[in-house]
Amino acid sequence: MNATRFRSKTQAFCLFCAIALPACTIQAESQSSKTTNPEPPAIEISETENAELLRLMEKHKARTLGIGIIRDGELVLTRYYGEQAPGIPASSDTMFNTASVSKAITSEVAIRLIDRGVINLDEAISGYYVHPDIKDDPRHTQLTPRILLTHKTGFLNWPHSYEDGKLAFIRDPGEAYGYSGVGFDIFAYFLEQKLGKPFPQIVKDELYTPLNMTKASQHQEEWMHPFMVRPLDETGQFRDDIGLDLGYWNPADDLFVTVEDYARFLIAVMNNEGLSEDAIQLRQTVQSDLTNDPVWECDDGGIDPCPSPYGHSVGWFVYGYGDRLNIQHGGNDMSEAATAYFKTDTRDGMIVFINAPNPEGIQMYVSVVDLLDEDQYYTKIFHYLFEKFFSSESRRTRP
Repeated sequence: MNATRFRSKTQAFCLFCAIALPACTIQAESQSSKTTNPEPPAIEISETENAELLRLMEKHKARTLGIGIIRDGELVLTRYYGEQAPGIPASSDTMFNTASVSKAITSEVAIRLIDRGVINLDEAISGYYVHPDIKDDPRHTQLTPRILLTHKTGFLNWPHSYEDGKLAFIRDPGEAYGYSGVGFDIFAYFLEQKLGKPFPQIVKDELYTPLNMTKASQHQEEWMHPFMVRPLDETGQFRDDIGLDLGYWNPADDLFVTVEDYARFLIAVMNNEGLSEDAIQLRQTVQSDLTNDPVWECDDGGIDPCPSPYGHSVGWFVYGYGDRLNIQHGGNDMSEAATAYFKTDTRDGMIVFINAPNPEGIQMYVSVVDLLDEDQYYTKIFHYLFEKFFSSESRRTRP
């Protein structure tokens, strides 16, 4: 089965399918993090909150839910609901497909390599790799890691986003923001050629091994299959397979990871482990401002307060509220919805991984964040955009 069939993203949240999903038996598994000391967790999900999570799963037809809560740089609570596959309860071993959350992994690899001088943020990609579809367009020489990782490539999201299935510039590189997964693909192929080793090995060397992330991979291998969340088909039933070919990897999509392993990664990121101040600023400084973007705009009176800064840094979404920055990345695909974020001032954060039809799954993760983090302002952005794109009125009027 061709993996590209399942990479159906668009530049405004992606292409969502309203897939019917029958009610499922829901169960919960609560665990303290293995990364903390044996003391009881600093917080707990109340009975009322737990009941609301179950209600949200029923409402949004979710089959699987994993939650991780971070306080002051420590994972203090994890909880799992539903099944990862028929008859297999979700647990701390469950590897969720987190879709575009994969971009955060790739971005942190880039930030670390830039910080050590292995690559340069503004060097020409074309000295090492040129995508075959654009080799005859001289603008390919303008592509750099900065342009690729800040979504200013001038491309649509993927080659299959074009009518003829071939990648092409729709604007000059660096001219304007346009969410594009293929830019991360090009960046990964550039790294392979420059460093002389496969991209999955680069990620393993830079992140997975140092952080002891034993159940995290953008690379599909057989050992993962017993742990992976099974995707849903068009009727909302579990598929018979994982929907991806063995050996397939994607630096922009289809990261399979447990809640706890992603927490290890997110905590290392928020602690800025081993990074210079310049590298930290690559993550925290907006380079693609979305305040007045035609899709993501928030300065039109629809959101109060509109965050500042608000946009993409090198790979991450950044939302500013006073002295606080929220650093976040989400992901969604046919039956995956995920978000993970942290706050720079408190080092608090949350991980929400969901297996549900979309846009149901994305709407659900916003509700989960609202429920469990009363101090989380950035979800106002998503509530506004959901109303803008998914209300009955918007469905009738948008092109």
